[in-house]
Amino acid sequence: MKRCWFIWMALFVAAVSAQSQEVSAVLDHDQIKIGEQTTIQLEVRFPAATKSIMMPALQDTISKFVEIIDVTDIDTTFDEEDITTKIFTQTITITSWDSGFHVIPPFLFIVGTDTINTKPLLLTVNTIKVQPDQDIKDIKNIIEIPFSLWDWILSHRIILGSILLAIILLIIGIILYKRYLNRPKVDEPIFIPKEAADIIAEKKLGELRAKKLWQKDKIKDYYSELSFIVREYIENRFHLRALEQTTDEIIALINNSSEVTNEQKDKLYGLLFLADMAKYAKQKPIASENEDVLKVAYQFIKETALKAKLEEENPTINHQSKEEKEDA
Repeated sequence: MKRCWFIWMALFVAAVSAQSQEVSAVLDHDQIKIGEQTTIQLEVRFPAATKSIMMPALQDTISKFVEIIDVTDIDTTFDEEDITTKIFTQTITITSWDSGFHVIPPFLFIVGTDTINTKPLLLTVNTIKVQPDQDIKDIKNIIEIPFSLWDWILSHRIILGSILLAIILLIIGIILYKRYLNRPKVDEPIFIPKEAADIIAEKKLGELRAKKLWQKDKIKDYYSELSFIVREYIENRFHLRALEQTTDEIIALINNSSEVTNEQKDKLYGLLFLADMAKYAKQKPIASENEDVLKVAYQFIKETALKAKLEEENPTINHQSKEEKEDA
């Protein structure tokens, strides 16, 4: 009894499945003239649960006399009355260049494990009726299209764009050139030769001596000004940033110079060290030290001056200067 029930259920499912799978191929126009086009609408309905569907394989032609012009993509929809039914549709555009009756063979669909064919179609291709008693007409003249400025611009856009760009660059160049010609003239700075470092330093030492600061018990002011004069001389003479350096840093820089002897370096260090002690440690050197430190500054400047170095390296310069002095 159970076996009979299962057989009936299987037959029922197969019948329902066969009924729910439908394919169709419909010609939009079954009669055309030679060279005209028409369409074939392919459609397959099947249960939405079906896993595999294969549409007809289409090439350039359907038959010897029917050509395929275009094939659209497959469109998927669902039946409005039965959501469990899915619908695939596809449109084929065809034409024919031979008159007569042309049979379009069935299209093959594979739905699941079933193979279903559409019904064959008949396409009638008619020739163009020609009246033999009419005169042969000449070929029509070429249709002239009215001139369009916009179309002309588009067809010559590269050339016109290049010309426009060149004109813009030319205008910009002319403007810049005129600005360059009309620019305000700036007077060139007049170079005034700077006095030699030793001359400046000796002049300031003379002014410092005339102030008599240490005699007025202005020890700190005296050594501050003296230290500044010596540091400024070192900066101008040896091109070192002596005004920004400490005493130890200045001596370290001077040690790299071959123009200053060890004795001169020792005296310079003693001068700057004594000045630092008077400025920052508030020491009060005795009168003889105040006089000696000024003499050390004079002597260091005189011995390391650029003019003195040139005379040492070139004795002829010193000799000629002496002869000039004797002649004078």
